[in-house]
Amino acid sequence: MSTKSLALITGFGGINSAGRSSAYLSYKNMVFDSLSGKEQLEVLQDLAVLQGKIEPIGRSWETNSGDSIDLKKYLTDNNSSIRSDSMVRELERDLYDKDGIILDQIGASAAGQLPKGFDPSSLYPARQHPKALQMTVFGMGDALGQLGIDWRTIQEKIAPDEVAVFSGAAIGQLDGFGFGGLMQSRLKGSRASSKNLALGLVEMSADFINAYILGSVGRTGHVVGACATFLYNLQMGKEAIESGSARFVVVGGAEAPITPEIVDGFYAMSALSDDKRMMEMQAQHNENLNNGPHQEKACRPFGQNAGMVLGESSQFVILMDDALAIELGAEIYGCVSAVSSHSDGFKSSISGPGVGNYITMAKCAAEAEKTIGLKNLRTRTFVHAHGTGTPANRTTESHILNEVAKTYGIKSLPVTGIKSYLGHSMAPASGDQLTATLGTWNKGIIPGIHSTDSVASDVHHDNLEILLDNKSEEKGFFSAAFLNAKGFGGNNASALILSPEESMTLLSKKYSSTKIKNYQSANQDVVSKSTQHNKQCLRGKYNIIYKFNENVLQGEGDIMLEKNKLSLKGFKRSINLKK
Repeated sequence: MSTKSLALITGFGGINSAGRSSAYLSYKNMVFDSLSGKEQLEVLQDLAVLQGKIEPIGRSWETNSGDSIDLKKYLTDNNSSIRSDSMVRELERDLYDKDGIILDQIGASAAGQLPKGFDPSSLYPARQHPKALQMTVFGMGDALGQLGIDWRTIQEKIAPDEVAVFSGAAIGQLDGFGFGGLMQSRLKGSRASSKNLALGLVEMSADFINAYILGSVGRTGHVVGACATFLYNLQMGKEAIESGSARFVVVGGAEAPITPEIVDGFYAMSALSDDKRMMEMQAQHNENLNNGPHQEKACRPFGQNAGMVLGESSQFVILMDDALAIELGAEIYGCVSAVSSHSDGFKSSISGPGVGNYITMAKCAAEAEKTIGLKNLRTRTFVHAHGTGTPANRTTESHILNEVAKTYGIKSLPVTGIKSYLGHSMAPASGDQLTATLGTWNKGIIPGIHSTDSVASDVHHDNLEILLDNKSEEKGFFSAAFLNAKGFGGNNASALILSPEESMTLLSKKYSSTKIKNYQSANQDVVSKSTQHNKQCLRGKYNIIYKFNENVLQGEGDIMLEKNKLSLKGFKRSINLKK
């Protein structure tokens, strides 16, 4: 067995159009019809609280208008309206399009917006932060809450430089508080803010986590790879764990791309599912045209489709090396077994597909055969496809997946595309895939592509099972999942994620039964704290961490520098300069 450390997933959190990520809630919203009644009520409660529709008053509940309610009855009676204010839906003009550019001039009314009414800036002193950075603060706090281990406890176990944070956007912060405000100010007769330029930078999500949430002096960075950005950062995180340069790694991404300029850019490339194309698509499917575009079905991966829709998301996972996870009793949600990224070589078009994704998927499939065995590869794996909903994607990506399945003797490889629920969130898109995968480990259910009832005739699927309905198996059935991403410019990446059961199998080969028993004992308290985090969030008490101007270190008096080590005020351990 390899002596490299395992990159274990020990925490996750965030927010996307389906809801909050921790406790698998955004995932559960996507597989809602396959849940028990109790779990459905939890999803509805979380959404209704996020949306500001209800709030707890002591042990009772009230609506936002002050009416007392029976919580269970309210959630049951308002099931449809609560869920229709999440996921891909009609664009909110007042929030995203006050000038009518998207809705009236471009004519694109569908987007994967955060749950209606949810405003992350209301939860902390946002100070003119771009929306993606507001979502970073919320999402990272959610991940630390789900982690169930106090950050100070972790800091005492590792050196200050054994932390790494890789997170950011693909396009940047283009709303009025970021680059959008910087570029529009003179045209609109105003002046740029001193914050516009700095806060617009693509890596600012990682910077916020270091500066205002963790207070980290460890490694920081962000690899931009268009729509594959999250997986590029995941590859960095995995390599940092395996090399030993970091023991605690945050991997994430945050993007709020629903702005007129970005929508217009995708519209100009004919990649967008705008209203005209949606109506034409509905006509092809013999669907009702009387009520206009069906926004909730605007994105149809692998179906007869018209294009993509934009979505916004903030997703974070926390990786630990196996020794630290075992020592702390961290919950193990999975293991990052492989991440592969490759370019396309010579291209005829910067936005056109190429051969790089064949390489990334083939490498991950080969790693799966080595790690979980050929039989499990053939029968107990599934794929989260990039699945943008464009005609070009449905043919090219399906051919890649089908060829890989055929090569390894996989007769019917399950494939889903969750952009049908969430839209395309750009940088964090594979973070959406990963948190949904963790949900499948927990429930045994893969969300199907709900927006279409048939696979397009030009999709290659002889060896694929394109899931148009939820696929349910027993919990623990699936051994591994493939995440796939394809980006403009030839940015391709794929990942192999092992289930908790497969991860524990690897750990049992590496550690004695006594250490595993001690780990399991410590894990009970971690699970309890994680569960408590979810209970608090269900009542609107979110784990928001924003430490502005707190414990700021200065070079003059807060650092002790020696030839062999560097010590920092407030940190228990020193940085070893000789290793």
